[in-house]
Amino acid sequence: MPTSLADLPSVNEKFWVNATSSYDSLDWQRRFTKQVFNFIRAQASWLALTSPPTTDVHLLDYACGPGIVSLSLLPYVTSALGIDVNPHQVAEYNRRAAGCNLPLEKCHATPGDLLSTPPSPAFDSPEFDSFDYIVCSAALHHVDDPAEAVKRLAERLRLGGRLVIIDFLAKDTDIAPDEEERRQLNEEYRVRSHDNTHLTSGPMPPSQHGLGHDHGHGHDHGHDNDHSHDHGHGHGEGKKRHGPHGFKLDQMKKYFADAELADIDSVIAPEKIVIEGFGEWDGFMMQGTKNSALVELEEPIPLMR
Repeated sequence: MPTSLADLPSVNEKFWVNATSSYDSLDWQRRFTKQVFNFIRAQASWLALTSPPTTDVHLLDYACGPGIVSLSLLPYVTSALGIDVNPHQVAEYNRRAAGCNLPLEKCHATPGDLLSTPPSPAFDSPEFDSFDYIVCSAALHHVDDPAEAVKRLAERLRLGGRLVIIDFLAKDTDIAPDEEERRQLNEEYRVRSHDNTHLTSGPMPPSQHGLGHDHGHGHDHGHDNDHSHDHGHGHGEGKKRHGPHGFKLDQMKKYFADAELADIDSVIAPEKIVIEGFGEWDGFMMQGTKNSALVELEEPIPLMR
C-alpha cells in the first residue's frame, strides 16, 4: 500500500501546522488558514480521498502560497507539487515542507504561471501533467478569465482526475460594472487594498505586510462576477469600491462543464470566512472529474454502413 506524505518516516507535520510568516501571522489570517484547512479535511471522503491512500495520488496545489492545501492533504496524497508565480511564496512553501522533513522529490513548490498566454514551455514536461487532484484555493476569483483558467487546469488532470476549486460565493448585492470600469476597480483593488502575493512576482510592499489573505493575483480580474463595495480602506466615505469578489455556483458549474468535467458537485463551507477590511464571506468547494467518456466523444464517429 502506498505511503501518504504524512506517514513518511520522520515527517513532522506539526512544523507546517505551527509555521507562520508575514503571510499568516495576524489573528484573522490564522483563522482564515484554519478554516480552509478544516474545510478541506472535512471533505476528504466527499473527494474520494482515503488515508492512507490505496494507490499513488499526485496533487497539484495551484497558486499554492505557503501551502495550506498541501498541508491539508498530506495524509491523503503520495506527492504534492505547488506552483505559484511569486517566488517568495514558493520559498515559504519549500521552507515549511523542508521543516517537516518531507523529501524534496515528494513535496516541493516551483515558481510559474500555468495560465500565461502563450503557455510557458517550462511546463511541457510530464512532471506537470496527469495529476490525480488539482486544487486551486481562494485564487480563481482574481483571474482575468476564470473559464479559461478552469479549462487550462483541467487539461493537466489524468483521466479520472479531479479538479477542485475553493473560493468565495458572490453576494446578492454584487454589482457588475462595465468592462473598463471593472478593470480599473480591479487594478485599484490589487494595488491599494490587498496582498497580491500569488500571481505577482515581486516582494510584498511593506505597507501590505499582514494585510493579505494569501490569494492575490497579478492578472486583471475581468470575469462577470466582479462587483464593487465599500472595503473600508479610506477611499471615500460611502462610495462603492472593489473588494473580494466571488462566483455564483451555477456560473462555476458552467465553467466546469465547458472544461468537459463530469460529476460536478459542490459544498458550502459551514462557517463564514472573515476577511480583514471586507467582512464576512461564504466559501464553497466545487469538484469535477475528467471523464474518459467525454474525451472519447471528441474522436470522429465512424459512419454506419
